[in-house]
Amino acid sequence: MKKTILAVAIPALFAASAQAANVYDADGVSADVYGRMQFDIRDDNTNTDAVGSARMGFKAQSEIATGVSGFAKGEWQIAAEDADSSKFTARHLYVGFDFEDSGKVIFGQTDTAFYTAVAPTDIFNSFGYGAYTLVEDGRQEGQIIYSGEFGGFILDASYQFRNPDFQVGVGNPEDTSYVDLGAELDSAYAATLGYNFDFGLGLYGGYHVEKFKDGDKKNMALSASYSWEALYLGAAYVNAKTDDAKLDGYDLVVSYDINAVSLYAGYAYQKASGDATLVDGGTMTFDDLGDWVKQSTLGVSYKFNSNMKVWGEYLVDNGKGVDTEGAAPALTDADNQWRIAVQYNF
Repeated sequence: MKKTILAVAIPALFAASAQAANVYDADGVSADVYGRMQFDIRDDNTNTDAVGSARMGFKAQSEIATGVSGFAKGEWQIAAEDADSSKFTARHLYVGFDFEDSGKVIFGQTDTAFYTAVAPTDIFNSFGYGAYTLVEDGRQEGQIIYSGEFGGFILDASYQFRNPDFQVGVGNPEDTSYVDLGAELDSAYAATLGYNFDFGLGLYGGYHVEKFKDGDKKNMALSASYSWEALYLGAAYVNAKTDDAKLDGYDLVVSYDINAVSLYAGYAYQKASGDATLVDGGTMTFDDLGDWVKQSTLGVSYKFNSNMKVWGEYLVDNGKGVDTEGAAPALTDADNQWRIAVQYNF
């Protein structure tokens, strides 16, 4: 989650940020290391398994001139030895300049500016994010990003260069898998405007254009967040269009904190229509999908201290799934899922 924007709105129990350890701080130069260890028990209504994972990160900052600093960040996801996924995956890799009150400029791999517009409903540890499938593409490489906050106003903008092996993230950003769309991205640009009121309300609007050889994909999002004492509410509407296809979705979340316990829930919906090329040149008729995302999620977490927490989440999935393993995508029946996890941050 983008805490610089949603620090007031998002309850601290949802934050997966590490407790960074400072390893150097002298003469205007600082360096921190951080990470986490996690163990999940997962059930997809077919199999129950357990898997461990880790995350390691490094960030540094140094003063260049009065009011100007340079910074860098690298963060990697590390899978357990017997996991089927990639063992070592980059999440964030970038360098940049911080101009204090004038904002930051970032170069590298991280979230696009469009993410800021959907972040108000990104509160789940394991599930969530169903309404954003094929709309918000996850962390992308080859970007130049500007991020600024002026009073209560938020301004984020990003440009992405050509990517011949373009992939999109599918699922919760904390547990994202990436799908190759079989398409070459020529370029992309995004922007989000927002305003955070001093009584707990935040309003955001985002737009993202992706240019491919065979046409453009245009995405938009409108969202709101509201926090009052231990209560948090978030809502978002998203839309994506190509020449032949359209996606419409909305996402609703609520959370309530009781001391160290946090209770949270959400509902995600998305409707598809038209045709679209998805995987390896295969075409899926979105009209066959219709209301293909209908997900309700319930969760509870308990925070032992600032480092360690546990949670359980249950996903009721009344929608449809897409099997992307073959030469062309195919429909599958969606199943209910649950997950229990323990996580230690350092």
